[in-house]
Amino acid sequence: MNTTPPTVTAADDVRAILVAVADQLAAGPHYRILTEADRLALILTEVTNRHGSGLPALNLDREVRRYAPAIDWEITRGEYALIVRRAAGGAL
Repeated sequence: MNTTPPTVTAADDVRAILVAVADQLAAGPHYRILTEADRLALILTEVTNRHGSGLPALNLDREVRRYAPAIDWEITRGEYALIVRRAAGGAL
């Protein structure tokens, strides 16, 4: 019997981070406006918490940002949480 745990893929990491970001957005004051700086900070914080720093974390941060659209319009935290959650379902 093989007792080696399954390997976590980059797609799994991306999805997990997107879901964690969406959870944070939905848990807070969901009616507040989210900025692009907030988006970047949330993603970077979640990547760093899970993977530290270094090249693999940097690459993961870039990959997550590909799926979490940049914010160039006024949007609430709750609305963006829905977008990110949808992206997590289709990530990679």
